[in-house]
Amino acid sequence: MAILFCSKIKFISAWSFFLFMSIAQASAPSTLPRYQIKDGLAIYIGLLPAEMVEGHKSGSMHGGLPTGQHRYHIAIALFDSQKGERVNNATVLVRVNNRIGVGPDAFKKLEGMEMNGKFMYGNYFSLKTAGPYRIDIKIIPDKAHKPIEVYFEYDIAHT
Repeated sequence: MAILFCSKIKFISAWSFFLFMSIAQASAPSTLPRYQIKDGLAIYIGLLPAEMVEGHKSGSMHGGLPTGQHRYHIAIALFDSQKGERVNNATVLVRVNNRIGVGPDAFKKLEGMEMNGKFMYGNYFSLKTAGPYRIDIKIIPDKAHKPIEVYFEYDIAHT
């Protein structure tokens, strides 16, 4: 009887673990590349549900949290690809579009911010439909340089 009970517990535990992992993977951003190097600039991107950054100066960061569902925070860190130094004097613009054309036409400016003592650029976005998404990024390092344009793809499933 005890062996049968232990077997049932192991089965339920294993089933629960696999169910949790399948839900977590279905709702998580895809594993597409999260960085690019272009024109001497290393560009790293992160995308998190807005609820994960709510405790971090949420009352004032980027004008406060947006309302509604499917709110995400996009953060971009820039580095000089040769020296490895952070770039903290650029203008960073982002446009997020669903690949079937659903999304804003205009770019939104990312704000300079500090997260865990590290400088990066970020802002909130609403991704109301399931992905895939194309995230267009325009970076203007300073007035002397031409804009650098890259894009990343994310596949988000709403649960």
